[in-house]
Amino acid sequence: MELIRSSPIPLYAQIERVIRDWIASGEVGPGDQVPSEVELAGSMSVSRMTVRKAIDHLVADRILFRRAGKGTFVAQPKISHGLSTQLSFSAGMDALGLAVVTQVLAASIVNSPALPAQALGSGEGRPVVLIKRLRIVDDQPVAIHTSYLPASLSHILDSDLTGSLTDAMETLGTAVADAIDYVESVVASEEEATILGIESGAPLLRIEGIAYSGSREPLRYTDALYRGDIFRFSVDTTMPSDLRVVVRSLEPTN
Repeated sequence: MELIRSSPIPLYAQIERVIRDWIASGEVGPGDQVPSEVELAGSMSVSRMTVRKAIDHLVADRILFRRAGKGTFVAQPKISHGLSTQLSFSAGMDALGLAVVTQVLAASIVNSPALPAQALGSGEGRPVVLIKRLRIVDDQPVAIHTSYLPASLSHILDSDLTGSLTDAMETLGTAVADAIDYVESVVASEEEATILGIESGAPLLRIEGIAYSGSREPLRYTDALYRGDIFRFSVDTTMPSDLRVVVRSLEPTN
């Protein structure tokens, strides 16, 4: 592979382009190892320092990642999704051309834990609707969505819960108007890791959301966990919306 040494484009940038082209063409894919710095320097007749600069940029851009003692590998492309529990996960993945399967892990009337009770104003220990689902994208488990609804909406348990919960609520005459979301980074518990097929302690992004009706009645509390190695989230402030996103730091636990 030859670099154009007379080009105004720096050699390290040309090397970046070559590696990006390998990935775009499918010559190497997610999880594949790329040639070492020594191998690339030799095949391209450049210094190892030049190759390292190119690799550093690709690692910073999350195109590649290094594994200590093993080498450099192609990273899994991250899925972009809107940072709100008000948005339909199924519709978002469909828009990206990704196949979504939802596995219902639990759907029943339960006694409300403290956080959902506070969010819904239902009183701790009082009956609420629990809907817990595993979201699978392109045959890979990627997220766990746990939602609590007031007991008055128990008829939703007769609905198809494998699609958009927001759409199911609207179909039954309970429309979500807006939501407030809280975002924090957490690590996977043993149970969560088993469900998602990852290692215990792996990074997750947690989004807690309270969905409201147009009259500001709380309709749903959602605790959504997303794999940190799969997702990145965006907030579009150019679109008119009443959505408020609140970012808070993870409080230390004893």
